Amino acid sequence: MNQATEIYSREFDAILFRLPPQVQRRIETRIREMGRRLDDFPHARLQGRAEFRLRVGDYRLIYAFDVSRNELSLVTLGHRREVYRF
Repeated sequence: MNQATEIYSREFDAILFRLPPQVQRRIETRIREMGRRLDDFPHARLQGRAEFRLRVGDYRLIYAFDVSRNELSLVTLGHRREVYRF
């Protein structure tokens, strides 16, 4: 399957660009990896919610995806202690 179309929310972008460059690169690498294998990636659904989470070190990405449209929607990003409080 082709690379999924990545849809970044304003909130996600704002948080991502405030992080150190090496953390940004790690996160972007994981996003690309997930986008390449969207249909067979081990997605972890958030309890009681429609979104999923992806762990990258101490950070968590909250996202949704649609395999039929090959889209990956990046909702928010944050440190593991704080990201689930939205």
